[in-house]
Amino acid sequence: MTVSTLALVAASSAQAQGYDLGTLILTTDRAGNTVLQFPGTVDVIDAERLKSRNISDIEELVRRIPGVTVSRQTTSADPFSTFGGFTIRGVGGNRVAIQVDGSRTPERIIDGTRDYVDLNFTKSVEIVRGPASVLWGADALGGLVAFETLDPEDLLEGRDRGGAVSVGHDSFDTTTSGSFSIAQRFSDQFSVMAGLARESGHEAQLSKARDDGGIYGCPRNLDFGATPCGELDPADHTSTRALAKMVWTPNAAHRLEFSIDALDRQTSVQQDYVLGPVFSSSSGAPTGEVIRDKDRHLDLTRNRYALEHTWSSSGVITEVVSTLAWSDHDYLRTGTELSTSAAGEEIRKKDRLAFSEDFLELDIQARAEFVTGGASHRMVFGLDADRAETDYRRVDRTTNLTTGVTTEARAGGFNFANATTTRADLYVEDRIGLLGDRLEITPGLRFATYRIEPRVDGDYQPVPGKEPGVREEQRLLKSLALTYHLNDSWSVWGKYGEGFKMPTAQQLYTSRPGTFFTLIPAPDLKPEEVKSYELGLRYEDDRGFAGISAFKADYSEFIQSFYNPPGTNDYTYRNISVVNVQGIEASFGRSIGENTQIEVSAAWQEGTQKIDPSAKETPHTLPPFTATFGLAHQFDNPRLRLEGVLTAAADVKDTASDTDFKPKGYSVLDLHAKWEVIDNGFLNLSVNNVFDRRYFTAGAASYGQTASASVARANPIELQTGPGRTFAVSFDMTF
Repeated sequence: MTVSTLALVAASSAQAQGYDLGTLILTTDRAGNTVLQFPGTVDVIDAERLKSRNISDIEELVRRIPGVTVSRQTTSADPFSTFGGFTIRGVGGNRVAIQVDGSRTPERIIDGTRDYVDLNFTKSVEIVRGPASVLWGADALGGLVAFETLDPEDLLEGRDRGGAVSVGHDSFDTTTSGSFSIAQRFSDQFSVMAGLARESGHEAQLSKARDDGGIYGCPRNLDFGATPCGELDPADHTSTRALAKMVWTPNAAHRLEFSIDALDRQTSVQQDYVLGPVFSSSSGAPTGEVIRDKDRHLDLTRNRYALEHTWSSSGVITEVVSTLAWSDHDYLRTGTELSTSAAGEEIRKKDRLAFSEDFLELDIQARAEFVTGGASHRMVFGLDADRAETDYRRVDRTTNLTTGVTTEARAGGFNFANATTTRADLYVEDRIGLLGDRLEITPGLRFATYRIEPRVDGDYQPVPGKEPGVREEQRLLKSLALTYHLNDSWSVWGKYGEGFKMPTAQQLYTSRPGTFFTLIPAPDLKPEEVKSYELGLRYEDDRGFAGISAFKADYSEFIQSFYNPPGTNDYTYRNISVVNVQGIEASFGRSIGENTQIEVSAAWQEGTQKIDPSAKETPHTLPPFTATFGLAHQFDNPRLRLEGVLTAAADVKDTASDTDFKPKGYSVLDLHAKWEVIDNGFLNLSVNNVFDRRYFTAGAASYGQTASASVARANPIELQTGPGRTFAVSFDMTF
């Protein structure tokens, strides 16, 4: 097994004498195994690592994990610096499942985001590489990212009262943050906790981006005060998160937990890039219109209410966990633009997009342990069901302030039919131990069901022959893992897994006639599927471990966005034939002496795709070979931990098109210090990109080497540069 050395250092920070991965219990395998028992590839980042490295968002979370990326959105359509989601082994977007305490977060729509995650009160993050559909359903086609929040006992640690306080500042986006959490045990049976966090800041500072636009140039109207092409538009953002849990354990057999988790993030952007004369996107000629002001606002909320019951027994069925959860997610985007028309009239345009996706989820999971003949069994099985309501509303109002006339347009943007999606899946996985548990065989099955029913309203404009209809699918997904322990230190493992992903409501039902182009529904899209193969070798002892694994994933019916049928002005979605990805991942961690640890992690991957069986095979764009090298030392007096992490990436050589931009390789050094200035009070200092290197992130490989003036104006490639030298400081204390 290959496991990220992030998990190693997080575990070893509490025990400087050596690595102790046996204490890191996974939630993503549902069986409660430790990291080193997992037959696959998983990265684990705990709260200790989040704090000591001053990690505050999901881009920073994976920035030093080879093979996993998160892209910041910098286009004019999404100026709020949100994130599009995780990319794992070259597969991203909605093909990677994201969960908070086991509950799903929304899938991304074209004019939306997947950035519904806040890292305050996070106990651990697990990143499963490769299909996880057998245990976690259709969304986990390419992987799974699971966030777990604090429980009362994490603050109490056996006491009757405990708490934590944290304050911090990050120069990258001048964010100042603070959080407070407290827990109280009222009896042996009842405890509660509550936490509140607040953050506020401004637009990110891309200090190594060029204001002249680099290879694209900068056709913005700088004389009118437009934002240069190396800067993000001025922005203000605030975020508030509240978490509360109540735990009642009437006896040793039962545990009941009720939790409330609420997030509200607001971002306001002064979209100055657009100021000045307007130019036609087709001819490039001035239209005579002049934009004088444009403001946009995003209010993003996530609320989760959950009731969880755990029943424990000493019988064959050792545990049953039942979770009933309701979570609502809202994305409200508004904007106001003031302009002067070619006729000299004053025009005000207001747009409003309201998107929501709400989930009612029921998860019943059971564990069983028994023996048959010479085989031991550790089985997990259950029901995973949910009902999702997806709603999209778009209204644009234009007021001629000179004449007083107002017009209204509905169903703009990427309008699609609202929908109700229902899933009810059954799954089982059995870890079978043979030869005294030296050989472990783990088969798994999931019967996945899917029903999506459109709810057409008056704003929807159907296309004859492509009217939205009910879609139903069922799949039997299979997995099989084998682990053989050669001795107490060496083991070899292999795994086969399948995944299945249904199209979203937007992919199936987008329909919008336009002046220059038309969005056409694709109600006959086929589900995406994957077959994945992995093979690994690992070594472990009480001072560290080493592991290497190879994988190959074959995706079929991959869905392509915005396909333009030749000879038309139509844009739609379609299935392409295959996408094949393969790669090698390796990691190593070791204690040197009593107080020094070394960690190394690397990932290489390549891929190809074919539009149809007869088409030419072309590259699939993937991150380049990336490696990290970390060295940490713990001083006893003063109680100080110093850490350095060097990240190096190779040149991007192969992309989906020969005309795509190919970022050059780079190396970046980060330094971190953690000083216990008072008992249980820690000062954390970070200097990222110490030598202030200029480099482009992996997401820049999706950009072209050249761009039209309209593209260069709205989406400068320079905004895909990585952060320059930044500083972060925080103080954390438990009591």
